[in-house]
Formats: sequence, C-alpha cells, structure tokens
Amino acid sequence: MHDAASLQAKVSRLRQIIADSIPAPVPQSADEADAWRRYQHFAANQPMPVVDMAPTSRMIRAINRIAISYGWVGELQRMLDMYDASSLSALDDEQIDAVHQRMLTLEACVQDGCDPPDAPHAR
Repeated sequence: MHDAASLQAKVSRLRQIIADSIPAPVPQSADEADAWRRYQHFAANQPMPVVDMAPTSRMIRAINRIAISYGWVGELQRMLDMYDASSLSALDDEQIDAVHQRMLTLEACVQDGCDPPDAPHAR
C-alpha cells in the first residue's frame, strides 16, 4: 500500500513537471490576430468581406473576376502595358472604366458566341 501511494505521488509530480514545462501561450497582438484571421480566410478559399464599395473598386473586382474566370490574365496584362501601368490600382478612373468595358465586351462576346470586335473572324 505504501508503494502504491508513493507511486501515485511520483506520477502526480511527473504530470505537474510536464504541465509546467509547456510554455504558456503568448497573447497575440491585434495585428497578429488580424493576420491569422486573414490567412484562415485565404486558406479556406473564402474571400474577405468587401469593405470598399466605391464604383472604381467594384470595377476592379469585376475586372479581376472576369479575367480569372475566362483565363484572360494575358489580356489584362496587355491593357496594363498599353496604359504603362504596373497594376490596376495604378490606373486612373477613366482607364479603369476602359479596361472594365473591354472585359465586359469580351465576356459578352464569349457568352453570345461572337468574335471579339477587334480580332479577325475565327469562322
């Protein structure tokens, strides 16, 4: 009986040593918590909620959505080169509107089964 109590005390002490050896979690800063939340949305392939509802921002999102959906990243790059811009955010409002209209026109051509207006006829 003495051995069982001694053994139980040793096991309890060992459990306490193991518990004490695990570092206490360090609280995250607000920036770290925000970065982790954004990563979790990215990893789950869930878009972040839209915050900016300005017309220009909506056009940029539509441009990206169309370019990615139809594989027209090359067309988007061609238009950025035409405007000598490195990204959509470097364009002014008129240029963004022109790119947006171009993407909408190309999307309509695909959906209607037509050739792009500035390309040779494929048929």
